[in-house]
Amino acid sequence: MLEVFLIVLIVVLIFTIVLFYYSRKNFWVLTAAERAMVSAQQRIKIAERRFMQGKMKKSVFDELLDDLEQELVSAELILFRFRKLPDVSVSEKMGEVVLKLGKSTQYRKSKIQRILMETEMLRQEMGVLESKLMRHEIKQSVFERLIKQKEMVLIKKEKELMDVIELSK
Repeated sequence: MLEVFLIVLIVVLIFTIVLFYYSRKNFWVLTAAERAMVSAQQRIKIAERRFMQGKMKKSVFDELLDDLEQELVSAELILFRFRKLPDVSVSEKMGEVVLKLGKSTQYRKSKIQRILMETEMLRQEMGVLESKLMRHEIKQSVFERLIKQKEMVLIKKEKELMDVIELSK
């Protein structure tokens, strides 16, 4: 009886440690993103103050502000990704892609699902960027830089998807 109790206690302890490890990992990523946001906001205020005091030229200030805004928005998108990732649904697209597969194994299905989730998250992030632009929260130049980065990643993910489909035929 005592042995069974000890085994159950050990299994629960191992499960708790694994759960704690993964929750802490996400916690550290979220904390780092929040710290990056606060840091970028503080640096923006410092740059604005230095510009208003006449210690910085307008052209330098504009470039610096664009870089800091890009850093701030990137940190916001990291937080957005962690909050929205469980809500992403790709079941319809997954069904369409699996129909195109000649030989569908579980490995290929999981790889396709991961790629589709990434592409859907990229599209949602691009929508967030567009809404920030429309509300005049970011400049056009920052928007164009971030959209360019997201489009490059989106093209890469779609190429990965095409490679998986081609390998299965």
